[in-house]
Amino acid sequence: MGQIGEYFKSAVKQIVGNGYRTLMTMLGIVIGIAAVIAVVSLGTGMSDYVTSELNGLAGNYGIVMVDSSKTSERFTRDDMALVSETVKDIHGITPNISSYGKVKGSRKTVECSLEAGTEVLEAFSTNGIAKGSYFTAQQVESGARVCVMLLDDAKEIFGTEDAIGRDVEISMYGKSVTYTVVGLRGHMSEMYEFMMQGQDYYAQLEVPYTCFGEDFDYDTVNFTNLVVFADQSILSHKVDEVKNLLANVHGLRGSNALSGYSLADFSEQLDQILGYARSFLLLVSVISLIVGGIGVMNIMLVSVSERTREIGIRKSIGAKTGAIMIQFLFEAAVLTFLGGVVGIILGVIASYIICTAIGFRVIIEPATVLGAAMFSVLIGLFFGLYPARKAAKMRPIDALRL
Repeated sequence: MGQIGEYFKSAVKQIVGNGYRTLMTMLGIVIGIAAVIAVVSLGTGMSDYVTSELNGLAGNYGIVMVDSSKTSERFTRDDMALVSETVKDIHGITPNISSYGKVKGSRKTVECSLEAGTEVLEAFSTNGIAKGSYFTAQQVESGARVCVMLLDDAKEIFGTEDAIGRDVEISMYGKSVTYTVVGLRGHMSEMYEFMMQGQDYYAQLEVPYTCFGEDFDYDTVNFTNLVVFADQSILSHKVDEVKNLLANVHGLRGSNALSGYSLADFSEQLDQILGYARSFLLLVSVISLIVGGIGVMNIMLVSVSERTREIGIRKSIGAKTGAIMIQFLFEAAVLTFLGGVVGIILGVIASYIICTAIGFRVIIEPATVLGAAMFSVLIGLFFGLYPARKAAKMRPIDALRL
């Protein structure tokens, strides 16, 4: 420990004695480590945010689709009834018809996206009903002209959230039809609000598919996709079960004309994409660390040149080659470690500022911080090795002559 203490004192003396040079040398390490911490925490926060928002959209549904290029078969209402009777442990099944148009209220007219389906479409989002109620199976059966929207939509088109029982005019495909608001979902998600920044307002409406087909001449007898709702733990299995059942019914088994996927599948793909993005940004950060390491090596070479006579004196009075080498390696390691500590502090601060500003949860894993600190030391050892070897191999007589 005594010898290590001497090495440490010598390293601190050199670092403090060349303050400006030390600061400039550490800068590359500081920036690199700070970037690593910020990139990892931002990537983790983004992944956590996207996953929670996707689950908020609804993590309990999957979709079975017909590939129109492989078959002319379509799903029918009888198929939905068969699935409901045959496949156990599902919460429901519905066609999912998406369209775009305009919705007019007493205050203004805005663009809208529209989802049409059965009453189980309520589970399409975990953003539950805040006022009123969702349309019922009886209203779907009778083709009642009713709709559900967000509280934000009501505020936008009526000027108030007190919209239950009010009429709106939905326009698309050259037709306009009056619908009555029966339910209001809670306020829009942060993810949707973030995506809509700087864009024209879009309302989100949900209506029974029966009245939608009748009012806008849309085929609501034959469907290209059906949405299956089930618990997340069994969702993938149930989607496959429904797909296989419908493939048998329509004589499509083995044709690959039907496909099925769940939000969990999409979430895994998105996590993979985010992982690639994080890896790329991390690589850029590591490159900056390597550049900082080269700076450390250059400064250590300068230090060796400046301290040639000191090295000669130490070797002439018996200092071993290994001791000289360890001393310079220790200086490089301490230098980069200090840079790493400063970089970690700045990286943590930057992570809090950036994640808070964007709205992500700040997630800084201890393993990341520890790994960054260790990596900074390894950078010092690696790039300090050549200067240390050069100092250690000097012949005393040559060093004293300079």
